[in-house]
Amino acid sequence: MKAMSLVDRPTKLARTLARKLYKRLDTTFGRAWTSLVEDEMSDAEARQALDTQYQVTDPFKMDSPKEQFRFAETNRILAAGLIAPQSRVGSILEIGCGEGHQSEYFSRLCDRLTAIDPVADAVARGRARLPGAEFIAGDLYDQPWANDLARFDIVTACEVIYYFKDIPGILRKMSRLGRACLVTYHRPAAYLVEGPLKAMPRGGRATFVFEDVEWRAAWWRSP
Repeated sequence: MKAMSLVDRPTKLARTLARKLYKRLDTTFGRAWTSLVEDEMSDAEARQALDTQYQVTDPFKMDSPKEQFRFAETNRILAAGLIAPQSRVGSILEIGCGEGHQSEYFSRLCDRLTAIDPVADAVARGRARLPGAEFIAGDLYDQPWANDLARFDIVTACEVIYYFKDIPGILRKMSRLGRACLVTYHRPAAYLVEGPLKAMPRGGRATFVFEDVEWRAAWWRSP
């Protein structure tokens, strides 16, 4: 499983840091992510863990005020940083769409939304939530258009970049597929994400906070 496999196993020091920082976050995602990294699961085990999470509806509490704030703020950043002065773009690719909670927000900014996730149950709920969008259950790298150049106006990866073994590789893939790209991530995961982000074209950066949870956003236009 290439598209949503786990990050490369960090050093012992990095794992310790991640554990300490994520314990401060009262989020299901934070706990699940730390567990997956520390247990050093195989790709197959990680996929099974994700499938198991989605045996219940909304396992990551995406309907919570915190996540709804994140979606709205991400849209605001996306609109100001990559869409303005227009009000919308033609197409957005959302990598790691889950059940389509954030997809609803992205759909307000584009004429055509394509959303992809490896968990079939989650994607089925996304289709029911947002029938007008294209939802794909599978691996990004296996799609017939995976090597297309500038297929989408914008490619997003929000709170999922940590799941890729090859973070620099997925950032390059995003830059190839999209005319512009946006990534968001929890601040405690900056040590995983921000090094690879330096290799991307110079773009914008932002931070937004809900109570004691901080996210960071990075966006750029592809060469």
